Amino acid sequence: MIRLTALIARWQGLGGWRRYGAAAVLGVLLAGAQAPLSLWPLGLLALIAVQLLAEGGPSSGPGRSQRHVFFTLYVFAYGYFVAGLYWIGIAFFVDAERFAILLPLPVLGLPLLLAVFPAGGAWLGYLAGGRSMPWRYLLLPCGWLLGEWLRGWVLTGFPWNLVGYVWAASPFTMQPAAWIGTHGLGLATMLACSGLALAVAPPVSRRLRLAALMLPFGFVLLLGAGAMRVWQAPLESMPDVQLRLVQPSVAQTLKWRDDLRQQHLQAHIALTLQPAAVPPTHVIWPETAIPYLLDEETALRDALSRLAPTGGALVTGAPRRSFDQNRKLVLYNSIFALGPDGTLASQYDKIHLVPFGEYLPFRNLLRPLGLDALAVGSVDFSSGASAAPMEIPGLPAARALICYEAIFPAEVAANGRAVRWLLNITNDAWFGHSSGPYQHLAAARFRAVEQGLPLVRAANNGISAIVDPYGRIIASLGLDAVGVVDGPLPAPLDAATPYARLGDWPALGFAALLVLLGGLVNRRRINH
Repeated sequence: MIRLTALIARWQGLGGWRRYGAAAVLGVLLAGAQAPLSLWPLGLLALIAVQLLAEGGPSSGPGRSQRHVFFTLYVFAYGYFVAGLYWIGIAFFVDAERFAILLPLPVLGLPLLLAVFPAGGAWLGYLAGGRSMPWRYLLLPCGWLLGEWLRGWVLTGFPWNLVGYVWAASPFTMQPAAWIGTHGLGLATMLACSGLALAVAPPVSRRLRLAALMLPFGFVLLLGAGAMRVWQAPLESMPDVQLRLVQPSVAQTLKWRDDLRQQHLQAHIALTLQPAAVPPTHVIWPETAIPYLLDEETALRDALSRLAPTGGALVTGAPRRSFDQNRKLVLYNSIFALGPDGTLASQYDKIHLVPFGEYLPFRNLLRPLGLDALAVGSVDFSSGASAAPMEIPGLPAARALICYEAIFPAEVAANGRAVRWLLNITNDAWFGHSSGPYQHLAAARFRAVEQGLPLVRAANNGISAIVDPYGRIIASLGLDAVGVVDGPLPAPLDAATPYARLGDWPALGFAALLVLLGGLVNRRRINH
């Protein structure tokens, strides 16, 4: 114990570039806890070590110490986002002649902005703890959660790689998200790490050490309860439904070439017509699988309708256009359900668009600088008007999610259980064989657990999967593979999960109340 205390004291005494270099390395380790590596023990170690590091440092004046705490946390978050989001830069090589020169912006520039949210929140939580070391360890994770939640909303939001996703490696560890959500699971994880950090931090009394250990003990019980939840859960399927998900793995550099569009369409058709052990009742193609305006081309609809099973449908992504009152072109990224009689039974227009991918923010300002949206060029996609359930022949109502709409926990609403499953179509070919598609799947699986609904995910180049309401993958096809995924549609849970009913508010309220209470308690101590 004496050696450990001396080692921790030395760790906390790091200064200058050693301190910030260590913080950056810890951020990289936390990124390694995310998919596909899922090295969660290293992630937990990083969360413990960074809190010890933040607590130590220069002691020559409170102002300087507070600045060092902020920059320690900021560099930690920056290293986390650089290592975890490097794959965004791959999209800039799809049209390398135009966009490769901008590579530093997403890889090194975007993390500068993203790191402000969790680091700033954690720093404010630390400050609210005042001169009380236990309160500082307790409130830092609460502040991180509040900042992480803001990251999912400000400037349309980007809640990628939430801390709670480190538990995506196993359905057993994902289950608490059904009760407290991914944000709540992330908070519980960080509080457990805070307890361990406080238990080994010098100087700490034996009583305080034992009290601190209650946090990781409680977290282990939470994970254990989650494991019991899924351990006894049966695999149930909806009757008379057999799905076929088509994954053609069309390279993004070739996807929109005029001379190859017909070839890509034929690839989807050929995969759809492959023999099946159980004939499919519904066929699902990925995002923008049809490179034509399906709703305007009657001959194309009539031809493709032959692929729709009797009583079922062909569900596919395709662009859609309309014109506003000024006759200006309006584009949508859409999903269509095509019946066997050639009619479009339903459609959904993507609501939450990707900034700089599907539209260029501040276009009038940025376009003259030579910037443009990666996916659509001079004409932006527009947001859809409604998230109403999608009615598909032969299936219960679905909540449609196109691409990264599946990463927003609060936006995947079950509409009072009118929705019985989640339909997610995506492309992901933009990001090659990187960690991005694995992280995308992990986030989508958490939506299934949170809502207690099965998830069906058709991806152009993977990872396509059928996921049950406990986050278990029933069938899947790996990244860059060409083929189909056949399987039944899992049944939803009978009742809405606590998270589906209450959302993030319990976790956010708990964190905010604790920060407020800690601030008041420590302010009162100072005044007395």
